[in-house]
Amino acid sequence: MGVKILGLDLEDNLPLIGTSAWNIIVAILVLVIGYIVVKLVVQELKQIMLKAKMDEILAEFSSRMVRILLLVFLVGTALGILGVDIGPALISLSVVVGFVLGFAMGDTLSNIAAGFMIALTRPFKQGDFVTINGESGVIQSVGISMTELDTFDNKHIIIPNKLAWGGNIINFTRNPIRRVDMEVGVSYDADLNQVIRTTLDVLKADSRILEDPAPRVSVKEMADSAIVLVVRPWIKTDDYWDVFFDFQKAAKEAYDNAGITIPFPQMDVHMAKE
Repeated sequence: MGVKILGLDLEDNLPLIGTSAWNIIVAILVLVIGYIVVKLVVQELKQIMLKAKMDEILAEFSSRMVRILLLVFLVGTALGILGVDIGPALISLSVVVGFVLGFAMGDTLSNIAAGFMIALTRPFKQGDFVTINGESGVIQSVGISMTELDTFDNKHIIIPNKLAWGGNIINFTRNPIRRVDMEVGVSYDADLNQVIRTTLDVLKADSRILEDPAPRVSVKEMADSAIVLVVRPWIKTDDYWDVFFDFQKAAKEAYDNAGITIPFPQMDVHMAKE
């Protein structure tokens, strides 16, 4: 004898549905409990991968893929409890999916494949400052199909993985040290040897600038209104922008104290008398 509630036998098939209320209750419980279990399993799996020193991007990508597969299995189990023969359903679904993937999801599959390659080769990691597909920012996450980054002025940019993987990737923070490339312009009347010595003194006074490789100051060109020198110190990557901005101020003050003139653009106009 089946379980009855309010005179309704839960094991009797409901009209128009073809399954019992008991099966529906069990299927709902399986979905709810299964979803919680899947969430916990995926979280634990991600933690295990991170403890195993796996790159965070690869761990995130792998855990998302496992989550999708487990959820598909969970839904299939619930449908089986409801009496749905998932064999023919899978065959029909595979035909539909074939058309969808072939015509409508080509880009999606490309993005997923590119996401897998990014996770495998690790051209960047979370927190790296990069230029991808012409966009520059700090990597926030790499999903199954999208890469997300934030710009320095806090704009959020989402790039499809196929564009991120298919183009040039410039990683500015991958290497521990970088060279800062700067230029200064001085008057044609300036003593270039004095300018070079003064500029090197400014660089040597900054403890963040490395001694090896040694900084370099050289004449680049004789421009219209100034002699242009290149200034190329090496620094730790994290110090890049601080050194760049601090040098501008320190160099101006040092040039003023040394009597070195920094010219501004000007044009000489000669008037001919008739």
